Amino acid sequence: MITRREFSRLTLGGISLLSGYGWAEATKGSAKSAANSATVAVAAKHIDRAWVKKAMINDLLDYWLEASVMPNGFIQENLDRQWKPYGTQREASLNGQGRQLYCMVAGYEYSKDKRYLDAVTKCADFLINMRDPKFGGYFNRTTPDLKVIDDTKTGYTSFTIFPLAHAARVTGKKEYADAAMQSWHEVSTKMRDGQFFYNSMKRDFSGPAPMTIGNPSGAPRAGGRSSGFMARRHGLNVHMFEALLALYDTTKSKEVWNEIQTEMGAFEKMYDYKLGYLPEGYDENWKAPEPKTFNVGHLFEWGTLFSRAVELGADKKFIELGARSIDLGLKVGFDKPTGGTWMIANADGSGPARDYMIWWTQCETMKATARYATLHGRSDLWPTFHQATDFVKGNFMDHEYGGWFEGVIPGKPREALGERAYIKGAVDGPEWGTYHQTTMFTELLHLTT
Repeated sequence: MITRREFSRLTLGGISLLSGYGWAEATKGSAKSAANSATVAVAAKHIDRAWVKKAMINDLLDYWLEASVMPNGFIQENLDRQWKPYGTQREASLNGQGRQLYCMVAGYEYSKDKRYLDAVTKCADFLINMRDPKFGGYFNRTTPDLKVIDDTKTGYTSFTIFPLAHAARVTGKKEYADAAMQSWHEVSTKMRDGQFFYNSMKRDFSGPAPMTIGNPSGAPRAGGRSSGFMARRHGLNVHMFEALLALYDTTKSKEVWNEIQTEMGAFEKMYDYKLGYLPEGYDENWKAPEPKTFNVGHLFEWGTLFSRAVELGADKKFIELGARSIDLGLKVGFDKPTGGTWMIANADGSGPARDYMIWWTQCETMKATARYATLHGRSDLWPTFHQATDFVKGNFMDHEYGGWFEGVIPGKPREALGERAYIKGAVDGPEWGTYHQTTMFTELLHLTT
């Protein structure tokens, strides 16, 4: 594990010299500095940095800071349009607490407002206290006072590694890096499924356990998985890979980098070169069935993460693989007449499997197109980025009360979404917060820095 002295070399005054997206590498030479300056200049022509920062801090995270962070660090996600708690469900899911902790970290990084730093401290402490003191790992769900609701150990553990690594990077506190590394070691040694990881295990890691997605109190979903989720025996976890990149960026651990390299070697072999994407679900023999639908947002996320890995030092051949995944996502999922992106699209190109556009897929569209247009010469993606941005401004952002709406059904009034039409956050059905918006905004700020 990295020593405090070694970690202090990576940080200065709480600000990481290994900046969140690696731009400190520009100091290595004037030629690289000039190239980065040119890249930033290109991005600045298309990305309104002032708008991005305002949209992230003033129009989104400030509301969440005020409404969701409780005195003990519990993050209350069930919020109505006017930022009041709704319903009776009060649960801390690992998925939600970790994602929203990251958002508080980003709020502090880009505002330097001490209120965000206080929130980071409280929320990180709460998250760390969700750890199982007997068997290790993290409980999937607890009450706001940390009574265990769901004791399974799940892939959502990625959202302990990811936010704590970022918290260490931004605050300079080694204890967060240690907690992130400890969590990774437990995943690495106790949750292995071949090269990758089980999605859900029993509390003592003695075997797989049923996975519950987006249901209150960890209750099994009636009728199986919702539309868009393929039954699978083995699978990849996009957010675990994302967490490893964040952990490496903060710690520069050779152990973590070796894991990243090994996984990417497997990705290269598992990649579907015919269709141009990385399958996530596999049968008992680690064979990927022919897809009937695509989770469009994940097509964009893998593209972004491949690019990010290359930025950190991975083989540049993954840029082409990522670009193909993005192109496939745009082909099957981007609705050119509106500028919106379908949540689930038919693999045969016939359109959406469900007439629904969800907030997070729109964010991943913006993030991926801006990154490849800026860093990888894909200037043809700028029109898509602009159209997607305009769609967000006109359909997802609540210009009256702040924050975002969850979804859009093109051609229908917002009320068609029923009881979730105007809510600002939810623990379940699906979990709905600010992680995707915030990672999108921080990406745009990174590209223009």
